[in-house]
Amino acid sequence: MILNDSAHASPNCANCGAEVSEQFCPRCGQSRDDIKRPFWSLATDTLDGLLSWDGRLLTTLRQLYTRPGHVARDYADGKRSSFTAPVRLYVIVSLVFFAAMTISGVRIFAVDTVSTETGPGVSITMFQPPRTNEPPVFTAEERAEMTASASELGVDPFWINMGLYAADHPSEVESKAAAAANQAMILMVFVFILVNMALHPHARIIEHTIHALYYHAAFLPIAGAVLIVGVYMNMSLSAALAVLAAGLICSMAAYYLFDRGFYGSSWWGAILRAVTMSTVYGFATVCLSLGLIVLATL
Repeated sequence: MILNDSAHASPNCANCGAEVSEQFCPRCGQSRDDIKRPFWSLATDTLDGLLSWDGRLLTTLRQLYTRPGHVARDYADGKRSSFTAPVRLYVIVSLVFFAAMTISGVRIFAVDTVSTETGPGVSITMFQPPRTNEPPVFTAEERAEMTASASELGVDPFWINMGLYAADHPSEVESKAAAAANQAMILMVFVFILVNMALHPHARIIEHTIHALYYHAAFLPIAGAVLIVGVYMNMSLSAALAVLAAGLICSMAAYYLFDRGFYGSSWWGAILRAVTMSTVYGFATVCLSLGLIVLATL
């Protein structure tokens, strides 16, 4: 049997050879823990280190809202023991976000069949309440009618076939799109990093990364709460557009505050960067959303 207890480990560090009397080597900092143990033990230790609760989590979340940008700045400047690491915090928050979407029943992408003036059609929207009934299936006549009317309007056959597939497999498409949304959120973090690299070329990549992860960790809980409340309020189109406009303004204001707190930008510089970031980020979100719909129907 292989022992893992540090009391049975070698008195010398396996990395640098220095004499070790504590848990960590005084020269290089390596732990005395033996990794030659069952895989399951290593996996559980990794998950525990990533997801375990400690008092810093609430402190970090609170200060992300009360001191926008300063948490990331402090962490990048070396004040790390006071805060939850950005990667760990982002993973925890994103898991909670998608769990909340699942538990609430919100369909991140929703596929529904509709009747229009030109005949039957398919509606693909985002963030809709749970389906109460099984979606109706197109008959052969309705499929032919939809194909003919779409062709007359000049719709590309690729999109017609995609709509027909979504109508035939709505639950599958919704499930695939929801699963892909998680990867899309990670891609949006990279978009955020790249835009900030262009807006702040003198900062290091690691600084942009820390800032992006903390920013999204603060953004996701609010976005999730607004989406769930908005979906279940069953708002009219005008109300939904008003909420969307308010959300855009709030996101610009949030980026303005985070930009000033982290990069130390002037007020006018932060405003210009907030407008630029919101424009690019919004465009990237639309492109990723369309990409998710296409991938879910392939």
